[in-house]
Amino acid sequence: MQVSLSDWIARKKDAVGRAARLELRNVTPSLRDFTHAVSTQRSSLSVVAELARASPEEGHLSPMPDYQAIASALDATDLAAFAVATDEEVCQGSLPDLTLVSRAASSPVAQRDLVLAREQIYQARLAGADAVLLHAGALAPGDLKAFVEIAASMHMSAPVEVRSEQEVQVAAAAGARVMVIPAFGHPHAALSLELAQSLLPKVPRTVAPLVRGPFYRPEELEPLRGKADGVWICGPVMRAGDAAAFVGELLAAAG
Repeated sequence: MQVSLSDWIARKKDAVGRAARLELRNVTPSLRDFTHAVSTQRSSLSVVAELARASPEEGHLSPMPDYQAIASALDATDLAAFAVATDEEVCQGSLPDLTLVSRAASSPVAQRDLVLAREQIYQARLAGADAVLLHAGALAPGDLKAFVEIAASMHMSAPVEVRSEQEVQVAAAAGARVMVIPAFGHPHAALSLELAQSLLPKVPRTVAPLVRGPFYRPEELEPLRGKADGVWICGPVMRAGDAAAFVGELLAAAG
């Protein structure tokens, strides 16, 4: 079942309020550059693989995935970066999932969650994240800018998901260097590039745009060639019988 961003925000607020206090003395800077890893200046398409048991758009994906085995296999490909869903309720994930993948991978790892409080960014870094996905539609412009700066203070990237031209402008003003455009249609989370085709021309050339969606076939990447820096994929990776072979096929088409 799909979960809208507004529903996710309502569910997440309670969880954020219950979060434990952090020991910030243990925070160390990231040494892996997510922004650099996914940026191609539109010359080719990088690939980000998200590991998740479920997602707001694609519903249940895999009840008991072996994240360490999947991450190790994908790390042997030319994958640009990983993402790990850590939201407990909607994505059935956890921060330990993020830590497990971060330790198994040499590529940068992004946290995919709904970030509503600055403490969550420090939590992500303590768990091993090199980047944290922010949502322009979930934060006030001032908070978005502050969160981007907090991430940068720990040498983390802060890709910003955008769903309208106004959000592209807000993300740019906040200092986003990577923007993520969702590409999900209805019903059943089918691939839809309508929003991406509308927003990609609006993204500044100094920003790397990624399109996040259910790309199952290499030919589905063709409309983005020369327009986006990469794709962010979850469901097809988690449902693949051989995740490394599936990603390898996409990478061959994306290069």
